[in-house]
Amino acid sequence: MTPVGQADTDSWQQVGLNSNRPKSSGPIKKGRTCKMARHDKLYTWMRYLMLLLCVILVISGFVLLGLGAWIRYGAATFVDVLGPYSSQLIYISYICIGMGSVLSFTGLIGCCGAWKENRFFIMLFFFIVTMLFVAEIIGTIFVLTYRNLVSLVVRDASKNSLMTVYMGPAATDPISTAWNTVMVKFKCCGFENSTVDFKGSVFSTTTGLNYPKTCCVNKTLADCDGITITPSLIQPQSCFGKVITVIREQSVILGSAAGCICMMELSSMILAMVLFVKLGLMRHPW
Repeated sequence: MTPVGQADTDSWQQVGLNSNRPKSSGPIKKGRTCKMARHDKLYTWMRYLMLLLCVILVISGFVLLGLGAWIRYGAATFVDVLGPYSSQLIYISYICIGMGSVLSFTGLIGCCGAWKENRFFIMLFFFIVTMLFVAEIIGTIFVLTYRNLVSLVVRDASKNSLMTVYMGPAATDPISTAWNTVMVKFKCCGFENSTVDFKGSVFSTTTGLNYPKTCCVNKTLADCDGITITPSLIQPQSCFGKVITVIREQSVILGSAAGCICMMELSSMILAMVLFVKLGLMRHPW
């Protein structure tokens, strides 16, 4: 005769409800495996995205290098027109070249960190990009705050160089050469008021002429003698508007590039921190 307690235990074992019987962990392991696979896939996509952003930063650095080189060499005419203030634009060109070099180097560091999964490179990349980002924000605020003042300085410096330094088409000094190039290239005369700008200038006092030959529409005409002034003979437009148009066009390009670079830097900073933490958890799990 089977005891009551033993019979109950046997009946529970028969229906598979005995608590001592090991339970199957297959679904749990499968769920964990799927979750880990999703995390690994997300991590891989984040690595590739950081690589892409770092490549864009490298390209942006080369763009800044090109912009600095253009200011220093390609836009030498506009720089020389500023006379004594030309050295300040040269400093700006050096800043662009320096920041472009640092940005390209930083992008390469980020690529190495994301590709090799190196936490040191990723953290170094984060700190350098953070400093660049803060510097660009401060520079943007400074430019927006003193934009009108800079315009006045450029205006006064350019007009002052025309009045006190410009010596005519035959002169070989940098400022005279720059003004001649601007007037011939953009088909303009003077700074704001065409021939009026030369009254009382060093050029007019020295030569006794009202305007240089570079102001003429057709420089081979006999009437282009520096004394005869007729509407059809002299270029009707002044050079200030032409120069400002070129500067504004370049400023739009520079502003757009700077905005895109800031967005790339911010995104790469966030990705760098996430990857840094993720690599730490992978190598030192709790």
